[in-house]
Parts: sequence; C-alpha cells; structure tokens
Amino acid sequence: MNETTDTLSPTPEQLAEGSRAFWQAMQAEQGALQALSAHDLVERLNALLEPVVPGVAAEVAGGAAEGPVGNAAQLVFTSHGSTAHFAAVQAVVAQAPQGLPWAVVAFRQRTGQGFGMRMDKFELASSDLLVRVGQFEGRVALGLSFAQPVPMDMQDHARQMAFILLDHLLGEFDLAVKVGLVEFDDDGLSEGTGLDAAQPVPLDQAVAQVDALWCDALGRTGQYPEGAPDWVAIKGRSAQGSEIQAQVNRSANALAGRADLGWRVDASLPVDTASALAAARAFEKAWVASLAAHQQGICSHVVQRDGWRHVCCYVADSPAAVQAALTVAQRCLNDAQTLELAVTYEPGWDDYLVWLGRC
Repeated sequence: MNETTDTLSPTPEQLAEGSRAFWQAMQAEQGALQALSAHDLVERLNALLEPVVPGVAAEVAGGAAEGPVGNAAQLVFTSHGSTAHFAAVQAVVAQAPQGLPWAVVAFRQRTGQGFGMRMDKFELASSDLLVRVGQFEGRVALGLSFAQPVPMDMQDHARQMAFILLDHLLGEFDLAVKVGLVEFDDDGLSEGTGLDAAQPVPLDQAVAQVDALWCDALGRTGQYPEGAPDWVAIKGRSAQGSEIQAQVNRSANALAGRADLGWRVDASLPVDTASALAAARAFEKAWVASLAAHQQGICSHVVQRDGWRHVCCYVADSPAAVQAALTVAQRCLNDAQTLELAVTYEPGWDDYLVWLGRC
C-alpha cells in the first residue's frame, strides 16, 4: 500500500503537532499575555505561531481599545484568504485547550452591514461598492463597480479596498471557497456568468444574494443527503486516446465546500482483470459505507482509466478515512498492497466540480 499527501502541504498529523506546540507555548505565557494590549498581544501570538504553524496569523477582535484586551476579546486565526493554509487554521482552532481567557475563532467572520474603511485619505463603505451576482464554473461570480466616480489616481487603491470589503462582508472562508470569479464592470464581464443581466446592488444587499445563490441555485445546502445517491455515468477519452469512465455523485453537491469536509482522499486500485474489478467494487462499497455511517465523508466521484479505478471521497478526518480504507482493503482485497491512497486538502472541492460540470 502506498500513501501520499500533497508534498506542498503538511499532513494533518503535522498540523496537529504544530498546533499543540503553539498552544503549549501560549499557555506558558498566558499570564503575561493577558496583560498586553491588542497590538502587543497580536505581535506575541504571531511570534509563537510562525515557527510551528507557518502561514497562519492571529488577530484580536473586540476587547478594550486601550490597555489589556480583556476577556471579551476573540482570538481570530486567519491565513489572509490563502486556501493553502486553511487546514492549518482549522487545526490551530481544533487544538485550542479548554479554559482560555478568550474565545477562539477560525477565519475572519462576517462584519455585518454598514462596514466602511479609510486608507490614504480615501473612504469606501460597503454601501459604496455595487455588486452583481452570477455563476462561474459551479461557484459564485461577482461583478464590481462603485456607486460614485473614483478619481483616476485612486482607481487601483479603490479596487484593493473593494477586496477588503468583500472579505469583511462575506467572511474569509466564503470569499475564498464559494466565490470563483471577481471582475470589475469597467474591465468587461465574462459571458455565460449572468453578470451582465444581474442588477448591481450595494454589497450590504449582495451578501444575501450570494447566500441564496449558493444554497438555492447551486444546491449547496450543507445537509447530508438522504436516500440513494444520484449517480451519473460519463464516458470519454483522454488526450492520449485512452477510454475514461466516470461516475459522478450529484447528491454530494449538497456538501460541496462545507468547511468540515475539506480533505479529499483518493483510493486507487488496479482493475486489469474481472476479478480485480469485482474486488475493487467490493472495497469501494464497504469503504464508502464506513465513511457515511456517521456522516464523516461522502464519495463524490469514481474515475476508471488506464487499468485503474480511483474512488474519490471528501472527508472530515483524513487519517481516520485512511485507516478505514486500510482496514477494508485487508478484508476485500486479495493483496491489500495494491491499494494506493492520496490525501489532498481541497476545501473548494475543485476536482469534484470539474467532473460535476461535465454532467
């Protein structure tokens, strides 16, 4: 059996180990940290974070404006919108010990209506940013413009501020995972997205449109599907001419992009004989059932090509999913060593959406 993890990213075990190291260091200094101002607290927390969980930053929300932040503050852990480090953010929060003086939150949360900011003598509020809402490759598309003319020397600055407003109003996770395209009206809007026909509304109002599109139009309710899966079969050929057969679980679409199901585990088996194919199918059935038993994962698609069958599942706990696959392989396969497992953190369900778009 071979197991691989995205070589550019740490494993879940490494993330958990680094997160525990951070919290141990933080608790060792907790008394001193509670006496710090928000600015100094953030600086010290980030100094503790960087060596053990790179890519993650701490911020403080709420609390006193001067002096010690107080117990009403929140520690917000962020990767500044970088999905490559979202798993690390979640690991830090998951490892947070009990009894901390502050609440702990993963990702910057939504600010709410009426947010505004001022940078370099230029002001922009959420009501000043107009948004069209459409669709792009299974995600949300946004077309942006400004309610009032922006001076030429402030155009680039205003656009940068627009993305900051989106981050505050939509929240860090939703902006990075649910929004697949952001364009400015002045640059021209992409065809087939519906943006050109959408009515621009202030960002304050557009947030509800984004949520409605994600849930109603795209069908991402976040609720685990009940009943028999809705499988669709696809056949095609690769660029090299070899046959590809795929089965796509359209029922899994309801869970796409759910924050707790960001790990994709691919189980691959050779199916060059009839008996090997039968064994692979038996493995697939048992493994998928084990993941679904407590709604800890779902099989999204199965792809068969070049003598191999690849079973793709999105799961909450990838080490547990891997262990379940190994256990099932011992029971269903003549040679469990033929099983190959790959683990990838993919919060936007990118691979699944590609196949879903072909249905």
